[in-house]
Amino acid sequence: MRAAFLACVARGTLEADIARLTPGEQRYLLDSWEFNARDDQWPPDGDWLTWLVMGGRGAGKTRAGAEWVRGVALGLPPFAEAPVERIALIGETFADVREVMIEGPSGILRVHGRERRPEWLPARRLLVWDNGVRAQAFSSEDPEGLRGPQFGAAWGDGKGWRTIVASSALAILGVLQTADWTTIVQPQQVGPVMVGIGAVGALLRFFTTTPVGTSSNS
Repeated sequence: MRAAFLACVARGTLEADIARLTPGEQRYLLDSWEFNARDDQWPPDGDWLTWLVMGGRGAGKTRAGAEWVRGVALGLPPFAEAPVERIALIGETFADVREVMIEGPSGILRVHGRERRPEWLPARRLLVWDNGVRAQAFSSEDPEGLRGPQFGAAWGDGKGWRTIVASSALAILGVLQTADWTTIVQPQQVGPVMVGIGAVGALLRFFTTTPVGTSSNS
């Protein structure tokens, strides 16, 4: 659908094409992330392991991350070829994961339609989808909690180094297949952060080359 939308924009026929839709189709379009997402909120093309989204407040970082999690949990192209069974959610604190990444106005629960919305189990810090996919919440304040579990994907959201380091540890210890970091980084920190992300990406490439949503045995 996104390709068709971009083609309409290129032809200059977008408004006329939308006007020909039924009211129900127009409502669906307005609620669709494919239609509303900016290019910088859409996953990169190609085979990638790390996607870093940096921007100021109100830039749509959390929405991009939550929509990405929805896509990999439900196995929606281009987010994933198939549902990713285990997902890690990493924030500065557990409160940040709950109040921003999961329950927030742009969080995971909000971006799902009612029929596919996962069940949130706060006591277990766990999201469970109807297809069996699970997302576990972690805090960068407790890096030891990352030991042991293995995940196919991870979303880290925070203000900088602590969340990125915790996500990196999970990527290495959990043999992660792909990661999405949404963060606010000061301009003077952009260079060091990008170097760090590049180093983590190299380690990830060394440990696994399996694209997200596929089996390592395939």
